[in-house]
Amino acid sequence: RILGIDAALETDEEEKERTGKSNMIIFDRCKSEKRTLITTSYKLLLRKDCPPGTYLIDPKNTSKMEAALVELLLTHGIILQPRKFLTRCVVCNGHIIPVYDVEEKERIFKEHSAPDLIAQDFKVYACDGCGQGYWWCDRPNSSASRVKNQAANLFTKCLRGGVPIEGELNMFSFINVKE
Repeated sequence: RILGIDAALETDEEEKERTGKSNMIIFDRCKSEKRTLITTSYKLLLRKDCPPGTYLIDPKNTSKMEAALVELLLTHGIILQPRKFLTRCVVCNGHIIPVYDVEEKERIFKEHSAPDLIAQDFKVYACDGCGQGYWWCDRPNSSASRVKNQAANLFTKCLRGGVPIEGELNMFSFINVKE
């Protein structure tokens, strides 16, 4: 999601159906929404109704997961667009949009136990789906800087793996795309 890619997670309902009743409604959703199922469960792959193209990853090995990301993007013909990086909500996959209303900004800061930030002039954003608040801060230890660094790291690995890009680099212009 931090690379701006539409990625859905198993819902609580789907997990309860899968673990409690062995009802694999996640398979149906993958098929109906034309999604690739990515799993850490070898046993899930063995089910007769598992969607074709289901991808098994090892969550214990970060470098293998990053290589799997590159392979998935290449396999599915994804072209990365840096202008879309950091535009998907990490909670619900909705779109992150700017917040201009002062009262809405105040609500977001208070909701995240950060009322002291109201006086500062941060750019504030919210998810158009779940309302999750976000704000931009360039401090190196801020969550915004950490997620930007992670996006830059993944972007660099994707570039080195041959994933094509299009458009301007925007806030990622510091990355050498020719290496």
